[in-house]
Amino acid sequence: MNWRNFVLSVGVLVACTKQVEAQVNTPIIHHEITKEYTEPILLGHVAVAAIQKDSYANWFKPNWDMYTVDTATVELIKPLLRKKTINVFMGTWCDDSRMHVPRLIKILMTAGFDTSKLALVALGHNDELHKKSPEGEEVGKNIVSVPTIIIYKRRKEIGRIVENPTESLEKDLLAILQKK
Repeated sequence: MNWRNFVLSVGVLVACTKQVEAQVNTPIIHHEITKEYTEPILLGHVAVAAIQKDSYANWFKPNWDMYTVDTATVELIKPLLRKKTINVFMGTWCDDSRMHVPRLIKILMTAGFDTSKLALVALGHNDELHKKSPEGEEVGKNIVSVPTIIIYKRRKEIGRIVENPTESLEKDLLAILQKK
């Protein structure tokens, strides 16, 4: 193999790797259902943008706007978030999710967290999909209340916040990240 073919092969390999990385970080499109509900709900992987608009903005925006981030605690959290991933199991129908998820996203954005490492999974609440998603992302994760915020390091759970923080989202995140 001559030098030119080698460089071309490496270029193709790099391009393919980037394409696979993009596919891994691309969320599954959410499902929106309205039947059986007074307002639409989302199910499955949800992009942050999906809950910032349309039917969901009426609860997302006020909970985002009215929340003042504890920036002193966020400064302590910021370096500890490196190499962490976060899964949030929520219900767009759930008052606790409606309050805490916008606040959590605001905290993470204030901390400069890479949102490609944040997975939002919307669960149902009727008999058939009670705290379940269409793709089963919750299976084996002991999701009994929403929101459930699970923090991972190297794919291993290091802690979770279930339904409501004990002290505050920032302080509870800090305690988990500091392993207290």
